[in-house]
Amino acid sequence: MLVATGVLALQSCQSVPTERPAKKPPAAAAEKAERTGEYLRAAQEYERAAAQADDRQKQGLQLKAVETLVKAGQIAEARVKIQEIDTARLDPALRARKHIIEAQIASYAGAYDDALRLLNEAQRTRNLAPALLADIYRVRAAAELGLGDPIGAVKNLIVREQYIAGKDAIADNQLQLWEILNSLPRATLKRELQTSIDPVLAGWIALAIEVIENSGRPGLLAKSIRVWRQTYPSHPASDLLLVELSSSKPGLVGRIDRIALLLPLSSSYAIAAQALRDGVLAMDAANPDPDKPKIEIYDIGNDPSRAPEYYTQAVSDAAQLIIGPLGRQAVDAVVQQADLTVPTVLLSHTRENTEPLPGYVFQFGLPPEQEARQAAERAYLDGYRQAAVLYASTDWGQRMLGAFTNYWQQLGGILLASVPYNPAQNDQSKPIKHLLNITQSEARKRTLEARLGRKLKFEPRRREDVDFIFLIADAKRARLIKPQLNFYRAPNIPIYATSNVFTGKVDPTRDTDLDGIMFGDMPWMLVNDGKIQDLRQALERNRPYAHSQLDRLFALGMDSYSIIPHLNRISMEDAARFSGVTSGLSLGRDGRLQRQLLWARFSRGTPKLLDRFIQYTGQSRQIKSDSDKTRAPAPRS
Repeated sequence: MLVATGVLALQSCQSVPTERPAKKPPAAAAEKAERTGEYLRAAQEYERAAAQADDRQKQGLQLKAVETLVKAGQIAEARVKIQEIDTARLDPALRARKHIIEAQIASYAGAYDDALRLLNEAQRTRNLAPALLADIYRVRAAAELGLGDPIGAVKNLIVREQYIAGKDAIADNQLQLWEILNSLPRATLKRELQTSIDPVLAGWIALAIEVIENSGRPGLLAKSIRVWRQTYPSHPASDLLLVELSSSKPGLVGRIDRIALLLPLSSSYAIAAQALRDGVLAMDAANPDPDKPKIEIYDIGNDPSRAPEYYTQAVSDAAQLIIGPLGRQAVDAVVQQADLTVPTVLLSHTRENTEPLPGYVFQFGLPPEQEARQAAERAYLDGYRQAAVLYASTDWGQRMLGAFTNYWQQLGGILLASVPYNPAQNDQSKPIKHLLNITQSEARKRTLEARLGRKLKFEPRRREDVDFIFLIADAKRARLIKPQLNFYRAPNIPIYATSNVFTGKVDPTRDTDLDGIMFGDMPWMLVNDGKIQDLRQALERNRPYAHSQLDRLFALGMDSYSIIPHLNRISMEDAARFSGVTSGLSLGRDGRLQRQLLWARFSRGTPKLLDRFIQYTGQSRQIKSDSDKTRAPAPRS
């Protein structure tokens, strides 16, 4: 489920100021990093500022550091950090703020009841500033969504409006409220309208019904909204929102009746395209909503340069949302040549440094570079600072090395060595010895023997300054490399890798050689209980890709379909999340969906999750509830 993780304003940590606040310690670097979306760096800078601050300001900055960790999706780290903050020394308003952040963490972990309990505790604090009360109702709305009570979420956002000031803030709150209502089926809205006794809530529900019933008919829609305003003349819905609802511009709120799926089904990538297609269709089949959109599949063939033709044809065929094409070449062709006039979920990331895309165009894929950056992030949060990289001497290996190195150095880490290996060879002793400086140790031994003129007893020593190794390898190569690392006296050096080291099939016999390797992967591949397992069992007959690498593409198809009703909400606020089967998904400012993977360690040949406190829900509700109505995403601001 989507978990809203909004910014809790630092100045709101005081109830009613009674004296001039002390001079704020330097946190300019943290604030700049936060503004640009570099949340992990922002957390580091807030912690540095807290270390220099006096007691009065220290805990506020520590809380700010935890908030930015939550925005970065680092829930396990945030959970540890917030537990370290001394509550006994917090004033009541700061303690309430701590409870709100703890509630955000609990919601993100799927513990929604715990989140509501923490918010109730925060709200009992007397004389809270309006900004803190606004945050309480926002996080409470997210928890209600997680518990499957969208109307409860709307009620909280209605109350929240009385604690926020400024047209922009009110407009954002109303848009969040609207997106929740607009995701509900017409039957649900009509039922709620009959039982609602709150005139503000009733007005919002009536407006949602009018918009749904007149979707695709701009003239009738504008007229129905004017009639609605006459019926609810004092309703707080802003005129700006009503104008947007009446607009026929692409990307604005609206109902989706037709989705186009663009895939290279008759190409050299046919098997991958089929797995992704089957993931989309499996979730569509599991969706019980009678008004769900129709899916039209377009085979774009083997020539990615023709993808723009199919995109244009899909728009001409009245598609209101397009998923695809698949693959970077096809995506680049569409972005460069097609007229992007409808909301689109591209199934790959465009090349770096391309022109900004319209706000209703999203980029979703499984780029390996994203996993390399997450390996750097995970190792840094685990406290390591000096890295060595062993990478395949291929184009893929070079790309992974570049992604890891760039981000690792941005975080302030040191790269001690990066050594290529030939993936076609089984014996990797030479690159491993070079990585561990054993080659130099052996050279010193030969030099000494030459000087003394006799053979020496010698035990090569590896370097001691490496905190961890980032291994860029698939499962086959990793099974060969890890035992050789152990042989060269490196069994205790932590090793991080990407999902490539796991085939998708639990195989204790063959994977015992991988013991100790930590890797990031998607919940669909690692979680074997709870809602994920329920969903897996429900879709089993539609899932011939189980226990294979193609299962990840099947999951990508599942999330490509299931995230559509949530795109508006995760577009509206920084670091909001949707818990999908591929990962926790947030939207970067470049329109790219960012994945926050789970981490596991091989033990006795079996992957074992490292963070067990998170409960995985996500779109598993799709198979049990009719509350996820598919709508067109609004533009990002």
